[in-house]
Amino acid sequence: MIRLTEILKEENYKVLGYVRPAESFHTLAEWQKVVEQFLALQKQGYDTRGGNISNNPKLVKLINKYFSYQLNVEVERYDLLTTKNVLDFIEDFVNHRFWSIDEEYGHYFPDIYALKFAYFYSRGDIEPYVMLDENYTMQLYKSLDNKKVLNHYVSPDGLKRLHKAIKSGNTFDISTFTVAERPFFRPGSTLIIQLIGNVKAGFKSDIKSYALDNGRRACNLYRLGYPGTDETNICYELDSCNGEIKTSLWNEYIAEPIKIIGVKENI
Repeated sequence: MIRLTEILKEENYKVLGYVRPAESFHTLAEWQKVVEQFLALQKQGYDTRGGNISNNPKLVKLINKYFSYQLNVEVERYDLLTTKNVLDFIEDFVNHRFWSIDEEYGHYFPDIYALKFAYFYSRGDIEPYVMLDENYTMQLYKSLDNKKVLNHYVSPDGLKRLHKAIKSGNTFDISTFTVAERPFFRPGSTLIIQLIGNVKAGFKSDIKSYALDNGRRACNLYRLGYPGTDETNICYELDSCNGEIKTSLWNEYIAEPIKIIGVKENI
């Protein structure tokens, strides 16, 4: 076991990494109002077909309000994502994708209409995400107090950043685990920290979660499926995450870190 005090001598670190905007998330009722505005403009001949934006102030305003992050940030960030990709996605979302969200994902949640959704680029596509906020935690676990002992892969510098962030008193969530069947994919993550965390969501396997600028995280809806008939990746009661991992990866708990209680080398 590594002595925590030896690693935490320096504290002039800030949290790093890509953070997605929470303002990109909306309930299905809110998204429907947006989509209906796009459809009304489309009926007048104004749309994003062919990867082009019709010269209409209302259309431009809608795109800037609801898809500016994808167009202005993600297109610049990812080589495989183009402006045309995003504009084609908007057309598909308005005409088709939005209208199947409830049918595709509603059975995973007690009340899908209480949750917030957004779309971000990932692995060659613009994919759907749900915010793991208080509404999500309450409808699945009936409590906002779900403390567990958890693990988190981290680099030495990352440990210092996390320690400082916890001490700041700001609330934020991170990805953690309790069972791992395969080594973590980042070579720099040479440490495993043990911590007490307040769990917001639990999954049987890697859910590909993103950090949000409101301190919460979001999970990818494409990863709610799980090997087996009538299986789902969601843990509807938190202890069920600790069973067999059929993907041979690691389980994932989204949790607010409360206290670091140990550190060991990731061998």
